[in-house]
Amino acid sequence: MLKPSTCEKECRLEHLLELSLKFITKLLQAEEEEDIWALILVAVTSAQGLKFNRAFILKKEETQDIFHGVTGLGPLSPEEAFRIWSALEVESPSFEELVAKAREEITDYSLPIVKFARELSLNLADLSSCGKELNSSKVFHLKEEDYPQLSPVFKKLGVKEFALAPIRTPVMYGFILVDNFVTQKPFSQLEFQFLETISGLSSIALQKLWSSKELLKHKNLLLEAERIAVLGELSSKIFHEIRNPVSALGGLSKVLLKKEVPEGLEGYLRTMVREAEKLENVLKELFQFMPSFELKKEPVRLYRLFQSALVLFLGIFKEKGIHVSFECSDGDPILNVDPKEMQLAFINILKNVVEALPQGGNLKIVLEYKQGITLKITAKGFDVAQKSFDKLFTPSPDTSEKAVSGLGLSLAKRIIELHGGKFSLAYPETSGMEVTIFFPEKLVVNGERK
Repeated sequence: MLKPSTCEKECRLEHLLELSLKFITKLLQAEEEEDIWALILVAVTSAQGLKFNRAFILKKEETQDIFHGVTGLGPLSPEEAFRIWSALEVESPSFEELVAKAREEITDYSLPIVKFARELSLNLADLSSCGKELNSSKVFHLKEEDYPQLSPVFKKLGVKEFALAPIRTPVMYGFILVDNFVTQKPFSQLEFQFLETISGLSSIALQKLWSSKELLKHKNLLLEAERIAVLGELSSKIFHEIRNPVSALGGLSKVLLKKEVPEGLEGYLRTMVREAEKLENVLKELFQFMPSFELKKEPVRLYRLFQSALVLFLGIFKEKGIHVSFECSDGDPILNVDPKEMQLAFINILKNVVEALPQGGNLKIVLEYKQGITLKITAKGFDVAQKSFDKLFTPSPDTSEKAVSGLGLSLAKRIIELHGGKFSLAYPETSGMEVTIFFPEKLVVNGERK
């Protein structure tokens, strides 16, 4: 009895390893989110795969901490299961053929299984109350007797147990939900191990796909940041070309007023001083280069928003040898901000940080929650002296590239402060700089823990 069991186990393991290879190959060809969904669903339900009776994709809402079903694959009754599985046994389609068919079906909202999937939902608070660590990549095995707060989900599925495999990109994207609705077969650890592998590979593929799309979608914002730098430099040069002679005239008039001047000229000199000062003030206001705008706030996920700015610099990071790390241990906060303006602020900040790392270095981004949201961007390894940054937010006669780079930071600072946030620049070490952005509690939409 032992030998057949061992042989069966080894054969099963071999089939699952073969599945993993096919899965990775198809993942590399995925062009849309739905392509990855179809791959996941076939891999976890097919006879060539993990053989779960059914599988569903649950995706996290952008503005709420709720996971809604988007699609699914499998039978809704034992009779349907017998019909489907019998047909598959006769036809014996390949893995690739199953994926192609599933890709067509999963977006057909008239199909009963897809309708059923879109009626499923899980609340983040319910999952947290189950004591599940949502930052984990481990499969959650949930039984009705242990988690009464999820009773509506068990009832909807018609099962006593189901499993959830997290998809993270790297914040929570959603879940793969699997059950054995028809056979009621118990889950095995081997199945869970490969389910974790599938969810992990899918997470990487979805992240890569999202990054590529965001790069194409928002590359115009990077051009906008470049435009701000160019116009800022031009404004600075014009400002000093006009201000210098005006200041000279005003200063000379003040000197002459201290001396004896012919009768009747004193009034003219005082007028020259007054008008020169007035013109200098007008020039300062005119060439500050701070565009006016109205904020159009809406609930957005902060991590996603910052990430969409970060992906614009991936090529530069690689070219300059900048290593980026991101820590987001306190969940996935939703903030009520103007997404376009806030993204422009992030781009300008990152642009300046990248310029400060000409020889490469480390860029660490940390998202923390404590009576509000704090975003810290720490750069180490840059070779620009601290004094170059001391006057970033004040006018300077210097029109060099380093001096005018502060215009982007000034704009970023203004955008953040218009939202009620705070922006600060510090130098914790001689070879580093730290940008800290704080968003107050009133901007946080989804409570204390995300």
